[in-house]
Amino acid sequence: MKGLLITLEGIDGSGKGTAAKYIATRLAETMPERRLVLTAEPTSGQVGRILRAEMAKACGDETKPAAAKHMQELFLFMADHAHHLTKTVLPALETGAIVLSDRYADSTAAYQGVTLRGIVPDPVSWIQSIYRPWNLVPDRTLLFVLDPHVALQRMQARRERQKFERLEFLQSVDENFRRMAAFEPERFVQINAEQDAKNVAEEAMKAILNIIYK
Repeated sequence: MKGLLITLEGIDGSGKGTAAKYIATRLAETMPERRLVLTAEPTSGQVGRILRAEMAKACGDETKPAAAKHMQELFLFMADHAHHLTKTVLPALETGAIVLSDRYADSTAAYQGVTLRGIVPDPVSWIQSIYRPWNLVPDRTLLFVLDPHVALQRMQARRERQKFERLEFLQSVDENFRRMAAFEPERFVQINAEQDAKNVAEEAMKAILNIIYK
């Protein structure tokens, strides 16, 4: 049985993490014979831990030029993605599993594509060109589409805010995601994340079942 790689993308606060857990539970109930691997990026591996630590202190670190900090962050994301591919995604797909990943390479292109503006020309395309020779393209990508204003309202309850959780930044990330979806309409399925969490998860689940049983 051929493995299937499905990725969930969207700005912070779009509800994809909640949807991923719901989908994993539902798939286990409806397809107990099929192995499911629920995973995420950044990972919990060594590079992922280093990346999270660097991100946590990034806002207050003025010891490096901004361009150098952004490039360091980009390549940490890429290194973590490479580890994710070799240790989790590819081995699971070889066994015929359905791999459901909460964030993937598209998130790096969308987010770091904003931080690298003015440093490299057309940063989203530049990042994608670095990934292209070695990355595995998902079979489908669910893009959770949400107004950045609403996303920020949803995140108000979080104790710790990350540097990415700013309106102007999220608006730019949202534009990058929408542009990527427009370029690859055969891969991206847009999910209306303005709905309540259960309806968002149900819409995502329906999209995944359509992919599995096509």
